Amino acid sequence: MQQLDKNDYIYTPLFCEENIWKLINSLYMNQYAKPIDVLFILNQTRTIALFGQNNSDLHSPLIWDYHVILTANKDKKIVIFDFDSQCNFPATLTDYFNTTFPDYIHLSDIYQPLIKTINPRYYLKYFYSNRQHMTGVIDNTEFPCYDIIKPKKNNKKLTLETCRDLQACIPGSKIQLPGDYLNKIYTSKIQTSE
Repeated sequence: MQQLDKNDYIYTPLFCEENIWKLINSLYMNQYAKPIDVLFILNQTRTIALFGQNNSDLHSPLIWDYHVILTANKDKKIVIFDFDSQCNFPATLTDYFNTTFPDYIHLSDIYQPLIKTINPRYYLKYFYSNRQHMTGVIDNTEFPCYDIIKPKKNNKKLTLETCRDLQACIPGSKIQLPGDYLNKIYTSKIQTSE
């Protein structure tokens, strides 16, 4: 599978939700891959352990409050796009899950990741990021250099806080353990190929 250069895409450290929004927009325009799900990786305590991240060593997880990645269909294969992963870009589904969630069942509950799926077209159309979650946390020079992402029509907004809220209702959204999401993807892939 052809790998992409992450540097060819808009990326700002610590703004994974915006990086994925920009990537989805690019993928719909260049048709390199067809987005399947935006995946918010999170939990109630806002302390998820992810392995194989760029700022961690191979055997230690990086603890995020949340993280956002994308699954897509590329040449009839399911792939993952994660700008902050040591995996290929895109990575095969199996490689990504094996690297990022090894032995996730054995993690302490406070680090147990959950996956909240959001339809990529819905995300692209309604996502709104006011960047308040990083105000006062990082220097203003570290913010994205482009305008705030907001819906073209102001009647509906999908805020970052709504995406991160495990109780919030988003049309078509589901919350699953990583293994359950992986099984769902494999099952749907088998059913669509038959």
